[in-house]
Amino acid sequence: MNRTEIEKSKIKFFPMVTVIAVVALLFATALPARSASPATEVETLLKQKIDAILSMLDSTNLQETEKKTRIMEIINPVIDFPLMAKLTLGKQNWGRLSPEERDTFIDLFVGRLKRSYLDKTTLYSGQKVGYGQAAVQGGKVSAPTYLYTEEKKIEVVYKFYPVNGGWKVYDVEIDGVSFIKSYRAQFDEILRNGTVDDLFAELRKPVD
Repeated sequence: MNRTEIEKSKIKFFPMVTVIAVVALLFATALPARSASPATEVETLLKQKIDAILSMLDSTNLQETEKKTRIMEIINPVIDFPLMAKLTLGKQNWGRLSPEERDTFIDLFVGRLKRSYLDKTTLYSGQKVGYGQAAVQGGKVSAPTYLYTEEKKIEVVYKFYPVNGGWKVYDVEIDGVSFIKSYRAQFDEILRNGTVDDLFAELRKPVD
């Protein structure tokens, strides 16, 4: 199996292993600028929100539809979906798209991500999450967490960048594989062998 095939298989697995961690991020609120270090701010934010979401997912008082509604109410201001969409295409492919095509791509990409994450929230069954030490590099912060399943420990690293006195996620790494880079490999292949319309058609397919 070559690198592209490995990355493609990884990305299909992303929604499954990031159910707890990524969904927790969706409920995070922007953290005001403080005297604490960026790493400490992000660590505190991440742990508070993940712990809160784990409690919510364990709740028997909320129906699945209500949980999904609460996620959707907060998801847009927390994760920079337009930036993630742009990064998944890369500078060259992004430049190929017209303004209208860019808007369509963002809508399709974001819609697919949201459907995927929301559909997988039902997979949560009491898995545990651990926390590593966040690291600052170039003004951005990488915050590792660990998802413990029955089979293994999965490392999930969140990549934050500062915006408006708070923090937003622009990428996630699963066991060393970048969410952005994995999607980019798939999109590169589609656009190398086909057209923008082919890419749109792929994004419109039902989520596995």
